[in-house]
Amino acid sequence: MLIRASIGTLAAIGEVDTKTLVRPGVAYLLQYSDRGCLGGCYFCAQSSQSIASKDFLSRVVWPAVSLEDVAPKLARVFSRACVQSVIKPDFIAELHEVVRTLSHYGLKISLSTTPIPDEDLKLFKQEGVDYLGVGLDAATPSIATRVNKPYPYGVYLDFISKAVSVFGRGRVVVHLIVGLGETLKEITETIKQVYSVGGAVSLFAFTPVKGTSAESWPRPSLRYYRIVQIINYAVASGLPVEELVDLNRMCVHEDKLSSLSEVTMALLTSGCPMCNRPYYTESPKGEPYNFPTTDLIPPIRDLLRKLSCDVS
Repeated sequence: MLIRASIGTLAAIGEVDTKTLVRPGVAYLLQYSDRGCLGGCYFCAQSSQSIASKDFLSRVVWPAVSLEDVAPKLARVFSRACVQSVIKPDFIAELHEVVRTLSHYGLKISLSTTPIPDEDLKLFKQEGVDYLGVGLDAATPSIATRVNKPYPYGVYLDFISKAVSVFGRGRVVVHLIVGLGETLKEITETIKQVYSVGGAVSLFAFTPVKGTSAESWPRPSLRYYRIVQIINYAVASGLPVEELVDLNRMCVHEDKLSSLSEVTMALLTSGCPMCNRPYYTESPKGEPYNFPTTDLIPPIRDLLRKLSCDVS
């Protein structure tokens, strides 16, 4: 069976001779389709609306490889695989085969999928999936319509709640794309809503990809993204968001943070265990939106000064 693997994943197992600045924390895999995904999300290279190469997802190249050939090699290097789905005929049945194959080699599995039937969620758990990713992406229903998500917003929200009932609290990771036109208050409310039903939030910075319908849309500023990261960490940790962040002025009350380690943790890639997605949404030449390792984070006090309400 053909499957796509990120170029960093293939480099880690010696399948390609490519130097990477940071090794992936997990094996990143993508369901194969030569025509991409039947969904029409405007921002996605895999979208049926996109003329971008289907070898890409965000900024990363994902070559097609044989699952049977690479699975044992992945298990020798990684303890977890992240399997991302595309909508195509019989994609759920194929996902079950992928999960069973990876589980056979002892890999823990995070599965990222669009809404699927309840019985498949339960079967995936039996087959070895212990974390589920859900691409909600948009912070509001109107933005979901604007970016052409394949299912109504309410369907995603219902699916998230059902998935939590199957996998448990904290094990359903909801993907949110920052910078699709939402306000800071809107994305804050959505983050709160996800955690309130037992989910967790993984943040992605909107990345314009050539050949997609959104290729000319602007990227979010680093300042805005950093504040959303702090909000997400605060909600996940049960900290009072409104005391830490001024949502109207879009700045941080740094004197309210109890420790600088809180900010450090907030800036790391959010997601399933060990997920670091190195340079998935940014060039390695600049400051990343999501830091794949603490070694790359600049001095926190300098960063906080840029976000502080005292200087904004």
